[in-house]
Amino acid sequence: MKRIINLIVLVLLLSSCGNEYESVPASLLNSIPTNRYYNNEILSVANLTLYGSWQFLNIYDYAGIASGPGKLNPNYDYLVIKKFGIYGKIKDNKLIESGKIQIMKQDNSTFEVNFIPDKNDTNGLQYWYISFTPKDSVTLTDASIGCGTLYNVYKRKN
Repeated sequence: MKRIINLIVLVLLLSSCGNEYESVPASLLNSIPTNRYYNNEILSVANLTLYGSWQFLNIYDYAGIASGPGKLNPNYDYLVIKKFGIYGKIKDNKLIESGKIQIMKQDNSTFEVNFIPDKNDTNGLQYWYISFTPKDSVTLTDASIGCGTLYNVYKRKN
């Protein structure tokens, strides 16, 4: 009987820790006011799905000579998108980049954004075509590569 109680307590402790960790990415952007960049909604109704925390799964790099290096490891853990046009990149439960989302094109066939960091310490352009695959996934395709493709794949965390 004592073993069963200990097992139940252990399961409860582990599940509560997991829930706290999952809520950390979004809470790191709470200090950024919603109206920092825009006073109103910038996304169309069809693209509101972008808001939330996205766990970075992998990068497929097929750009450049001989189709590029292939599958790469991500350089951050989560991409968090907050109203109105705020993004943040989370690595090891720390906010490593935040900034403004600029809508480049948003219609029935194309959803293209530019991530503009608050601190201009990011190399290269950050233009992305966004597509929602299954209900819980999003793919960002690099819109700035002239030869080949670069896909960043995310799965919804919240």
